[in-house]
Amino acid sequence: MSANEEFFKSRKAAAVLKHGILKRYPVVFASKTGQGNPVVFLDGYAGRGRYEDGQPGSPLLLTQCADFVKNYRDVRGFFVEQDADTFHNLEQVLAEEGGTMHYELRQGSLARHLPDLLTLAKGASLFAFLDPFGPALDFDLIKTQLLGRDKWPPTEVLLHFSVSSVARMGSAVHKAQRRYGDLSAPDQKNADKLDRFLGGGWWQRHFATIADDTDDVSATDVALRVWQEYEEKLTSGTRYRAIRMPVRPRPDLAPKYVLALFTTHSEGAWHFADALGKAGAEWTQAWQEDLWHRGDTDEPTLFGVPAFDPAAYSRNHAAIWIREIKENLSSLLDQYQQFRPADRVPEVYGKVLGQATAIHVGAAIRELHSEGIVINFGTGNFWNGLLRRP
Repeated sequence: MSANEEFFKSRKAAAVLKHGILKRYPVVFASKTGQGNPVVFLDGYAGRGRYEDGQPGSPLLLTQCADFVKNYRDVRGFFVEQDADTFHNLEQVLAEEGGTMHYELRQGSLARHLPDLLTLAKGASLFAFLDPFGPALDFDLIKTQLLGRDKWPPTEVLLHFSVSSVARMGSAVHKAQRRYGDLSAPDQKNADKLDRFLGGGWWQRHFATIADDTDDVSATDVALRVWQEYEEKLTSGTRYRAIRMPVRPRPDLAPKYVLALFTTHSEGAWHFADALGKAGAEWTQAWQEDLWHRGDTDEPTLFGVPAFDPAAYSRNHAAIWIREIKENLSSLLDQYQQFRPADRVPEVYGKVLGQATAIHVGAAIRELHSEGIVINFGTGNFWNGLLRRP
């Protein structure tokens, strides 16, 4: 069984956060950008449609979002899958459970089909979800074809960057070069794949800093530094910025991937961060249940998997989150004197991005107001107003 086939047997905790975003944020995107023009949801690596345990995969989550807004937005789906057997399974799943959204299926690579799909999407708002298995994307496909698309209607890209794959492949290439001075055919194939994905061979200077062949932690750290430069290269010369979330199987483990939204709009960044916080509660539930199933937790229970209450989880952590956000807001006021929270999303949330939501930011502003620190009340569309001191 391939790693890709194994992936679709059941969702892992690290995938739960990604799917928590996919069942929320596309609804916001369609609602905010689809007034007066159609909306397209593009799933460039669609997969089988659902997992063997019955949980919906990304195509079904996107069709469900389309159904949610069908009474006031015109949404169309494009689903691309390269593997023939996986594609046929996807066809069947969407035929049975695809809802009312109009969609088009394409078998083959995203690189092959994207130019035609972008022509079909002309005049439409485009939300593209790119979730390849490993570094399978071409850099220019994202930079030139998607982020280089017309400014209006808007295009946003939700990208899965596999930290573990880049760490594994990059360190293997570096070790081979250091040991033998040359690359075998498999190592050269990995190097070429990373070159296409990352837009050149610049990533090798990052991996050259690894001194110990067995230092997996360093390889992960290096892959995260590669991500940072990759993000800068994608957004350089554009109006885009990335709101990023390193995603871990559980809090004490290294990130498996980075999930990032590339957007030109502050409001998109704001609502994406809110969706991250809501999905973060589901991720917390998933990794705790994983521990319980493996017997790696001391949590006592007489009746199976311990119950997880998202509302209680939020209540129990709210004070910590609000305190962190208050400190971040105060620091930003010291630096900028006044600013719109939506323009500074990563700095506003800081360490609690993916945990807190917009509710907690509003609460933090209200506390600052009650303390006489800001004039703002933290109500209404507070994220679009200038936050400032009296």
